Amino acid sequence: MLFRITQYVGIAIIVLFCAYSISLATAGRELQSSYRNSFRYAYASFFEDRFFDMRMKLTIDKTKKDDRLVLAAIDDQSLTKIGRWPWTRTKHAAIVDKLNTFGAKVIAFDIFYSEPELACNSASPDDVLAASLKKFQEKPGNKIVLPYSLEDIINPEELENLKKIKTERERLISQNVAPEEAEKKFPRDPIEEHIFLEAPEQLFNFMLGGQQNASLQTYVVAKKVFPIPALANADFALSHIEADGDLDGVFRHYRVVANVDSTYQPSFALQIYKYFSGDAPKVEIPANVDDAKLITAKGAINLNYNGEAKIRWFGGTEFFPTVSILDILNAKDDNPEMHKTFNGKAVFLGSTAFGAHDFRNTPVDSQLPGIFFHMNMVNMLLEGRYFKPEEKSIIYSWTMLGVGTVIMILVMLFNNAILDLLVVNLIIGGMFYIDTFILIPKGYNVRLFFASFSVVMCYSWSTFLHFYQSNKEKKKIKGTFSRYLAPSIVNDLLKNPDKVKLGGEKKNITVFFSDVRDFTTISEKLTPEQLSTCLNKYMTMMTDTLFEHRGTLDKYIGDAMVAYWGAPVEFENHAYYAVKGAIQMIERLPPINEEFKRDGFPLFKHGIGLNTGDCSVGNMGSNQIFSYTALGDNMNLGARLESLCKFYGVQINISEYTKNAIPADMAKEFTFRTLDKVRVKGKENAVTIYEVLHPSHPLYNDRETLNKHEEAFELYLNQKFNEAEAIFHELHENYPEDKSFKRMYQICKDFGELPPPPGWDGTYTHKEK
Repeated sequence: MLFRITQYVGIAIIVLFCAYSISLATAGRELQSSYRNSFRYAYASFFEDRFFDMRMKLTIDKTKKDDRLVLAAIDDQSLTKIGRWPWTRTKHAAIVDKLNTFGAKVIAFDIFYSEPELACNSASPDDVLAASLKKFQEKPGNKIVLPYSLEDIINPEELENLKKIKTERERLISQNVAPEEAEKKFPRDPIEEHIFLEAPEQLFNFMLGGQQNASLQTYVVAKKVFPIPALANADFALSHIEADGDLDGVFRHYRVVANVDSTYQPSFALQIYKYFSGDAPKVEIPANVDDAKLITAKGAINLNYNGEAKIRWFGGTEFFPTVSILDILNAKDDNPEMHKTFNGKAVFLGSTAFGAHDFRNTPVDSQLPGIFFHMNMVNMLLEGRYFKPEEKSIIYSWTMLGVGTVIMILVMLFNNAILDLLVVNLIIGGMFYIDTFILIPKGYNVRLFFASFSVVMCYSWSTFLHFYQSNKEKKKIKGTFSRYLAPSIVNDLLKNPDKVKLGGEKKNITVFFSDVRDFTTISEKLTPEQLSTCLNKYMTMMTDTLFEHRGTLDKYIGDAMVAYWGAPVEFENHAYYAVKGAIQMIERLPPINEEFKRDGFPLFKHGIGLNTGDCSVGNMGSNQIFSYTALGDNMNLGARLESLCKFYGVQINISEYTKNAIPADMAKEFTFRTLDKVRVKGKENAVTIYEVLHPSHPLYNDRETLNKHEEAFELYLNQKFNEAEAIFHELHENYPEDKSFKRMYQICKDFGELPPPPGWDGTYTHKEK
């Protein structure tokens, strides 16, 4: 329950964050610069804009070219041949004359003529240029477009205050007050040297009409690049050419109109469009300034508070005809190619030379000559390729956010990791395709980044939670099994959790029981602290050895230890590892006893019983408290074998099932001695049991004695008691301390005197556990 609550709360936060980010990305460029420059808006716009640029570039038709808009390029070739910039204005006049001859309709100068050129002779270069421009406009429909620059360095209140101060100063001067005195009383702000406080009179000839019930951002005209009087006072179309990049430095928005002294002035591109197309654009600004529009013959362009519109890019340098200025000047007046290229066209006069540094980072080219920025805007106006109103695009943004997220959430309910991954890719791919190849070509500006981000993050959040839960389960498994298993087996379980099923399951295992002999007597000789120290050392050795041989610890019962091989991780030849581990436990006990002897503690002796067979293995217990253990009849037999160690005087007692489970080639590593054929208490069927001899056992290297024992035991089973007795007597004489030899000798002797009942098969029935 807590997992689901955490999952859905996280998803809700993700969706709300993405919805909020979409709103910020939509509103960011619409706000005043002082607000949109904050990180609050910047992060959303950055990701959405970059992602939109990438998708938009995929929609550009590289086979198209707009032959109506031609660039007369001031390129590196022209600068090399004609000379370093700036050229004399008589050269500019010659360019205009050539373009006039070739039939250009509109010539737009991306060049500022802000200072007069000194005349070297009686003819002024400025007058020569002005004459050529006027001559060009003598043809019906022809127009010259010149640029000026804007600044937004002061707010409207400051501007009005400066205007009042200027008016008062001029009033005093008109009353014959000395200018110096007027200046003292109404000081001139230094800013007046750089800007026009009122719009220059010439601009009123180009103000855009329309209904304006509210105002956009106020701008002022910069004096430093305003055309010289010889050009500004003529009938040439003046236009502002200012543009600002977005917060990431990429130019995506074009200031189409500007509020200058409560008049709306056309931009460079808009002025070119106006005279080239013959359209009369109008500005409509309702009471809600967010709905400001520029109305053209092709439709309405949405304007933000800064008078900007987002450009729908046509392409870079290769999408417009470009002719070098040098080629224009060198071409003959009757050159057919030049006439074809320029006749009836809008010609842009601008720089592409690398040394001019007029390059802009745009979505289509990170170093696009600035003139192409304007040409793309003119193309957009001519084609009517405007963006749809934001309220329509935002609907698609919300829809993709909502539908994509809901589908992802529904699919995750199936808890199928492969299905989740497949669906999240289908959703992202589907949204990408629909937006890139259907919506963007139709002019929609969908905020797809955060719509996609919502889907991906909901998937990632759920995947993370499942991963966390999985790790938590692994830690739980590790915490549970690290008490029972060797670290290597625990790590294998964590890597392959399908190897274990929580809950009982049938497994073939080798069970292990060990017990310290005469532990009650030992405990009586030690204090509780000493007993604990001795038992901990002993159990540590036993457990370490168990883990080294891939065993699983079941439990400690006082001085006894229960373990098994083959669960929870199944592996082959577990009986071999069990026997090998038991031998190591016997071999490692003497060094511990040396420590006990040195400390004055009693010595430990133990017996080990091993049995192999099917058991029920898993978590056993109640719903609240359980442990991983093994149950079954074969566990009981293993316990009986351990208790018989004392009876037979051996340290390792295994069943025939364990011996037979060891492959023959691996069994050669061990030395076995047949102990008896027994029926333990509580069991009906008899089982043959064997002692496993460890290297320090007295008989380990006495192969002759062991062979005689096996021969005598076979005679015993065949009821040849006298023959068996003779052999066992000899073995007992040689190894009087061996309890098994003594026992078998006595049994054979007794049966020789009083034979067993009919049907006897050699089985010895134990009445006690």
